[in-house]
Amino acid sequence: MFDLGDYYLLSHLRMEGKYFLKTAKDPKEKHEHVIITFEDDTDLRYHDTRKFGRMILTPKEKLMELDAMKKQGIEANSEELTKEYLYQKIHSKSLPIKTILLDQTILSGLGNIYANEVLFSAKINPFKKGKDITLEECERIKLCSKQILEEAIKSGGTTIRSYTSSLGVTGKFQNHLNVHKRENENCFLCQSNIKNEKIGGRSTYYCPKCQK
Repeated sequence: MFDLGDYYLLSHLRMEGKYFLKTAKDPKEKHEHVIITFEDDTDLRYHDTRKFGRMILTPKEKLMELDAMKKQGIEANSEELTKEYLYQKIHSKSLPIKTILLDQTILSGLGNIYANEVLFSAKINPFKKGKDITLEECERIKLCSKQILEEAIKSGGTTIRSYTSSLGVTGKFQNHLNVHKRENENCFLCQSNIKNEKIGGRSTYYCPKCQK
């Protein structure tokens, strides 16, 4: 959210959107679709190879009328996230917990990679239904979500396959993944083989022993 005085500019990166700081004199790259130039001739440039990202300019008083805001769940690394909130949101759902964690109206900010890692760290089977998740397990999900996202942010995110930058900027958290993309490799904790199965059409990596 960019505060523009009377307006907010909302920016959703989607799959591959990213921002770069450059000088106004730097040549414009092919996939730089929005450029904000500041008074000191610094540019904030929005780069999006696949153009999935979205921007919305809205008067401040109409912010909460937008579906993008009304439907947004609590940030997965927010201090506002509590085990009680999570339990209230999921205890009546028959969907697998992995699918639930990807629902941005419940938790905002957990994508497929981080949902896999959170469930492994919380020692919860991804197929377990939301209605069977206990309050204590909700506490573990909350703590693991905050810890993993904070570590990922410090590492610059996770760079997998196409998520690379024309400037060579990549994240390093992929070097710390416990289960994601580790199918048939040994679990770091118990040495069992990591499995990969589809849940809701998404690749789900987990340890069948640690996540019974």
